[in-house]
Amino acid sequence: MGPEDITTLKRMHASESPERQALAQLTGHELNDSASDAEILSALIRAGREAVTERMAATGYAAWAAEMDDEDRAYRRARRGWDRGDEAGRTGE
Repeated sequence: MGPEDITTLKRMHASESPERQALAQLTGHELNDSASDAEILSALIRAGREAVTERMAATGYAAWAAEMDDEDRAYRRARRGWDRGDEAGRTGE
């Protein structure tokens, strides 16, 4: 760990620190006041892993959407109509 990591870890021990509050918002879990370095690091890793997973999903979806052509988009519009039971959304019937 570098000096910035150690400084952040020290700040994470203060229950009212902005870093700790941000971590709680990201993970949806409050660390207890006596959280160990290991518990804090685990929460940071979990938050990072979830952020990476969300980014991968968003990037993958964006790439998939960018590859769609007019026929794909027309099918998706019709499919949404079918799923909703919308007769107007059913093309070709």
